[in-house]
Amino acid sequence: MTESHETPVGRVTPKRGAWGLVAAVAVAFPFVAGDFLLFLAASVLALGLYGAAFDLLYGYTGLLSFGHAVFFGVGAYAATFAITDFGRGVFVGLAAGFLATALVAVGLGLVATRVSSHGFVIVTILIALIANLAAVSLTSITGGTDGRSVAVPPVALPGLGDLSFFDPVFRYFFTLAVVVASLLVMYRLANSPVGLAFRMIRDNERRARMLGYNVTAYKLFAFSASGAFAGLAGVLSTYVTGFVSASEFSLVVSGDAIIYTLVGGRATLFGAVLGAVLVEGASNFVSELTDAYPLVVGALLLLTVVFEPEGLVGVAARMRERFGSPDATSAADDGARADDGARADDGARADDGARAAESESGTDATGDEHR
Repeated sequence: MTESHETPVGRVTPKRGAWGLVAAVAVAFPFVAGDFLLFLAASVLALGLYGAAFDLLYGYTGLLSFGHAVFFGVGAYAATFAITDFGRGVFVGLAAGFLATALVAVGLGLVATRVSSHGFVIVTILIALIANLAAVSLTSITGGTDGRSVAVPPVALPGLGDLSFFDPVFRYFFTLAVVVASLLVMYRLANSPVGLAFRMIRDNERRARMLGYNVTAYKLFAFSASGAFAGLAGVLSTYVTGFVSASEFSLVVSGDAIIYTLVGGRATLFGAVLGAVLVEGASNFVSELTDAYPLVVGALLLLTVVFEPEGLVGVAARMRERFGSPDATSAADDGARADDGARADDGARADDGARAAESESGTDATGDEHR
């Protein structure tokens, strides 16, 4: 078992202590940082949610999408229309961005999830290119590459009055609250029976089909849920910057989600947030020193893929194993063995089913020959 310590608030394990430290830093940060850092932190949080939404599809289901910029852009523009064109409030904009993107994701998913592997990648690239061309061309609606400014209305909270997004502290805490709530929902989904089905499809799609899972339906659900939360990230990004443009639909934005996930660690959700913090933080601070900052980010990604394919979360896990208690390492080994055993059992059942199906088809074929 993992070492723990008794405290006045209960038993604290190292994992809980680490999460407590992260929470304390997140809450205390606005009181020690300047306006620019608060703006940057809110932007990075929105992009971290975007990366986590992509990770829900790629990390847990194994579907590599190059079209997530479409969802990011649809969410951003849906909120913009709700606020600017229809005079609605911040929360209506959030709901509009989430629901509109979910509907778009379902429609596109009906096409994209019918193909697998390289076909899926190609379809999502085509979707992103078409959406980007449409957004750039429809300047009367999107503003094209010049974009549209968004005057985000204040939020009225009981006992606090009207809180403005021009206040960097409120903007940060609002973004943080939405991101944390979204991560919790995605975490519950990823660790539910549905999430287990996602991972089975990722590890062995054929076996999942043999065990009776409706693989296409699960892929569509993962695609739609991932798209909806990517759209919510687009809404938050628009609220933080007060601006939206057709560039939100570009393949570069789709690539950003992939970079965040690879650098932070896939199939972790929180790893994508860490990846966004590292990549965007490095980009902003290195850009003040040199114009070649994209090379720095590219080198960071290359080194991560080559030497640390599990990302920052993988580094943290190995450090915990190296410096953690023997009991914790033993428990991790036991869990790994149990997981391997479960996979073996599933594989045995799938193989038995395959043999039975082959035997039945062979018997039918023999009967046909006799007839």
